[in-house]
Amino acid sequence: MRIGYTIVSCPLGRMIVAATERGVCFVGFGDDDAFLASELRKDYPAAEIRRDGDFGPWVSAIVENLRGQQPRLDLPLDVRGTAFQQQVWKALRRIPYGKTKSYGEIAKSLGKPNSARAVGRACATNLASVVIPCHRAVGSDGSLTGYRWGVKRKEALLAQERDSISK
Repeated sequence: MRIGYTIVSCPLGRMIVAATERGVCFVGFGDDDAFLASELRKDYPAAEIRRDGDFGPWVSAIVENLRGQQPRLDLPLDVRGTAFQQQVWKALRRIPYGKTKSYGEIAKSLGKPNSARAVGRACATNLASVVIPCHRAVGSDGSLTGYRWGVKRKEALLAQERDSISK
């Protein structure tokens, strides 16, 4: 597998966007470029990875989304997962911009009402943050549970989405 990536500034700090020729395979956030590149390599240890991503329109779309200027992201994806993970990721993409659903609600929508923990695990294994909006999954009481890139970033993402739809 060949993966190109780029790292840019965004409203959440630094953002890495990585893709294959088929689509986005990794989006992450942090404060340190070396950390972000190491996270990509950790998740794709056998891939040929180069910092030469030529997918500017995809990066621009994600940054615009983070700024509240493009609520819907219909970018091509190249993420691999189990059939259940794929179902969860598809369900996450159906949650409207600025809204949230609990892990249990997502599980029920998939016809598996006792699978809230498995939904949470599928969110935790999502490598294409924001494009697959796992930040829109919350606890049953609305609490902001874990997020790979930090709960403060999850909170900022949700606040930005709410603010941009209320304008």
